[in-house]
Formats: sequence, C-alpha cells, structure tokens
Amino acid sequence: MHIKISFIVMLFPIMIFSQEIITKNDSVTNTTENLYIEKHNEQLNIKFDVTNDQVKYFIPFEGEKAMIKTNLNASLGFVFSYKFVSVRLGIRPGLSKSEKEDKGKTDFFRIKVKLLFDKWTHRFEYNYTRGFYIENTEEFSVNETNSNYHVQFPNLTTNILSGSIHYSFNDNYSVKAIESNTEIQLKSAGTIVLGINYSYYDISGTDIIKDENGDIISRTEYDDFNGINAIINGGYHYTFVFYNYWFVNASINPGIGFDFSTTSIHSENNSENKNDAKVFFALNSSFSAGYNKQKYYFGVGFNYSVNNEKFDDDTFNLQPIKNNFHVYIGYRFKAPKIVAKPVDIIEEKIPVLKSDDDN
Repeated sequence: MHIKISFIVMLFPIMIFSQEIITKNDSVTNTTENLYIEKHNEQLNIKFDVTNDQVKYFIPFEGEKAMIKTNLNASLGFVFSYKFVSVRLGIRPGLSKSEKEDKGKTDFFRIKVKLLFDKWTHRFEYNYTRGFYIENTEEFSVNETNSNYHVQFPNLTTNILSGSIHYSFNDNYSVKAIESNTEIQLKSAGTIVLGINYSYYDISGTDIIKDENGDIISRTEYDDFNGINAIINGGYHYTFVFYNYWFVNASINPGIGFDFSTTSIHSENNSENKNDAKVFFALNSSFSAGYNKQKYYFGVGFNYSVNNEKFDDDTFNLQPIKNNFHVYIGYRFKAPKIVAKPVDIIEEKIPVLKSDDDN
C-alpha cells in the first residue's frame, strides 16, 4: 500500500516548546459583539475526509504539449484541529499491479502550514513529487498491444514551494468555519477578499522515459525548468446559513498572474538557458455545503482553478486547469492536556496568535 503522510501544521514551533501552563477550560466563545460567529477554539476537532487532489502539469515533449500526471489514488485522511493548529495524516490506497505497469509509480510528499486569523489567512505549502506519466499518450504514439499503457517519466521530479496571503473585510464572515471547522457561521454573511498567491518551482528528470514497449530510454534532448509565479486576486465569498446549522458556501476570485521562468535546454553537445516572462488571467472558485453544529459536522466541497497562460514549445505550465472535491465528517470534544498545553504555551509566547476574544 502506498502511504502518503501529509502534515498541515499551522505553526512548526509546537514541536519545540514543552513548558507548562494552565490549560484553559473547554468552552464555546460567542461574544455579544458578534452574533454571526460561534467560536470553538477550545475544543479539539477530529475530521475524516476523502479528496481526489491530483498533480497535473503541461510540458513540451516531441514538439507537442504533454499533459503529465501523478499516478495516485484518492487520499483518505484524518485532520486534527485545535485553535490555530491543524494536522492531517493521509493514506492513499495501494494501486493494482496493472495500474503501476500502465502508469508507473509516483512518490509524493506534501507539507502544509496554515495560519488562520480573524481577518488574515496565510498558507504555505511544499510539494515533492517523483514519477509521472503522460495522460495524453495517444497523441504521441500508438500501442496496439496495450491501449492502456502510458509513456512514463519515472525520474521526473518536481519541487514546488507555494503560498498565499489573503485579507477578509467583514468581521461577521468566518473563514475558519469553512477551512478548519473551529468556528460556526450562525447567520448568513459575505465578504470581499483580497490577496496574492505565489510559488517557486523546479522541475528536472525529463531525460529518462519509459516508452510503450516498457523500454527505458535516455533522451539526448530534454529540458529542465524553474521559475517564480504570482497571482494577485480579489473576489467575493458568501456563506448562506439556513435551518440554524445547514450552510452553503461559494466563492469566486479572479486575478492577474505573472510567470518568470528559466528553461535549461539540453542537447547532446550543448546546454543553454532561456528566460521568459508571461502575464495571464486566472480564476479560482469554490463551492461547499454541509451541516455544522456544536458537536459534529459534515459536508462536501469542490474547488476549480483555471488560467489562460499560453503554452510554448519550450516552457512549463503550472497546472492551467485544476479541480478537486472533498467529502468530510467531523466531531468536536474537550481537548486533552497533551494537545492543549503546548498550544497554549505558544499563544503565551506569541500573543498575536490569540483570537480577539482571548486577548
């Protein structure tokens, strides 16, 4: 079984501090100043989720556009959230022998860091992936013996550092109710959100392929890529609450992006670098619905991203189209001391991490 452990850790120092502090009582915080949001920061949330999140890119191959993709099943995960800390342990069910033979093996590792404040949202992510296959193999070769076989890049490795910073303008709108389930949106509310998404990428290992005959081939002409990508965006998010605890959330975020890249073009007797800069338009949208009460909650969500970045014969595209869904169910209860103490220590050391109601 292929196991992927993906940690979404909202602050790394939780692993470092171990001093003792008085644990706060398990309580629900809902001030008279804001009747739109009910806070559950003092409770531990345990959530089980299923997501089909996949990695997919476009690269040049034999003078055409190849869509390369990871060979991974849907991810099953448990998410543990307390205050500003969230940890996800994920498992991907194993692939069958035929799936591995037809599409190859993918090694995948991801770390996410989230900082969710009342108005500010910070996300950081590192993705390491090794092993891809060409999804549109039929455009490059015809295999009469095995139509399911895909040309593979067993050594193709991507290292991508990405993040985002966003600001919400409405105090009555809860980002945490959607992203970490540490709050409940009691009344319908919407907000304008402005921010920036950014990433650094490094892609190598296109010099080796496994063709439709299963042969390993070393290519004399191949490319490596690295670059910086940024998208400035702004949009609107709205949560509609009905029958007390049922909700529907939708968001749309158009933006303008900039991609500054370097392509290392390798041939048998020469190597050269080509620099490129692009401007493109991007759109990110999401939809979710579910039930969010004091003790338990559940829901479904869908995310869709697209940009019109033009593909060139010698450049790399960072997933112009991406969509994924997730299904989840969760439960809240009093946080044990082993969880509460180190988190409370960090809040004492870094007061800015406390919510407005704790200050």
